Amino acid sequence: MANKKSEINTSIVQEVLLKIPKFGNGVGLHRMLALCNSLANSQWMKQLDAIKITGSNGKGSVSAMVSNILRELGFSVGLYTSPHLVKFNERIMVNGVPISDSELSSAVQWFHKQRDNYQRRFPNDTIGAFEAFTAIALNYFSVKQPQVLVTEAGIGGRYDSTRIIPGQIIGLTSVDLEHTALLGPTIELIAYDKADLCPESGAIITGISDQDILRRLKAYCTLRGVTLHSVVDYSFAHRVSFGETHMELDLDVNGLNLTGLKVGLQGVHQVTNVMVAVSILQEWLKFHQPEISEERFKEAIHRGMHSLRWKGRFERIHQNPDVFIDVGHTPDAIASLVKTVGSALGDKRILLVTGVSYDKEIESIIKELVVIADAVICTQAYHKGSPPDEILKIVQDTRQDIPAFAESNIDKAMQRAIEYASENGMTVLVAGGLFLAIEAMQALNGENPQDLRFF
Repeated sequence: MANKKSEINTSIVQEVLLKIPKFGNGVGLHRMLALCNSLANSQWMKQLDAIKITGSNGKGSVSAMVSNILRELGFSVGLYTSPHLVKFNERIMVNGVPISDSELSSAVQWFHKQRDNYQRRFPNDTIGAFEAFTAIALNYFSVKQPQVLVTEAGIGGRYDSTRIIPGQIIGLTSVDLEHTALLGPTIELIAYDKADLCPESGAIITGISDQDILRRLKAYCTLRGVTLHSVVDYSFAHRVSFGETHMELDLDVNGLNLTGLKVGLQGVHQVTNVMVAVSILQEWLKFHQPEISEERFKEAIHRGMHSLRWKGRFERIHQNPDVFIDVGHTPDAIASLVKTVGSALGDKRILLVTGVSYDKEIESIIKELVVIADAVICTQAYHKGSPPDEILKIVQDTRQDIPAFAESNIDKAMQRAIEYASENGMTVLVAGGLFLAIEAMQALNGENPQDLRFF
């Protein structure tokens, strides 16, 4: 039976879902409305007030935080995130359980019928992958009918597929220069695009700290009839301390005092993400469950944050020697990781295993990372990895005072890293890209990284 399920999943994900063209023909909101027309008329969708999260970094973490706390409050919760790290099913969950292979198969069959009907009418209009994935997720959620739906946007907000989902409260975690061809060439334009995920009369909770961007964004939201709440205006961290598996915080979030809050995700940036998640729920509960007491809410926050796990975010995946991975792949995410490592690992000597995808800011990422390294192994992911020698040259030009080596693939790099770290009493950090980090985890688990299928 297990083998049969595996075959079903391989067939669906590899042969069908991940072969859908990444982008459709231009903006696809009309396609989303057509695909999901029958769902939109369902009683479940009509009553839905989803919590939608967008941002350049941190939106997956905030989505997971919000979902965990809601579950601790007793709600049934649907969670839609992207990308998946190991298996497509990770993207679509109800109460923390990924969609099963058979349920995914049923949802895909439903999608095929909607797609075929649409393309018979409009044969020259192509449906993009994220549109397909979002429609599949909504079909599954309409069957399961969770009380609350938490969704992570794909790219931006204005034209994102999740915009068709009813929801008055939006989390906007952060803005960085990303997808500039689609979202605009400046931080300001990117912020406006992401803010447009919020409907008129809705509310945005943001973790953006740049005061100039906030000033402009507040004006933009005012013109659109949207309320903007900035957590930096009313939330404070009184104490932040890091361990190897948790961080502990003393926070004041909009008057809610959270002392000794243990969070299962670590990182300087995660402090703001916690504030955003709590603020989102303060706003959502005000409309949907105002009778929930402050004490009950605080207890749910403590339990939900302590049990929180989100794969690949400064995660320890091996001991003796310790091996940490991080999937951050933008300069801002790497800068936050560097601060986190310094705080969480203290004076431990770091063996950095690194590589960067060829379409990312290679030099900026490597120069930021090697600051914390005591030795470096340069390698490449099987998926979109840059040549190791290219990475090695940047490392050697930047840090001539530390040993640096090159290995041709992640399998060899991890084998050498375990041996080198064991011999020299070091902690291994695998960082520089999402694909690299997840392939490293796969290799350490004795599985073939080349079997992974990303999108």
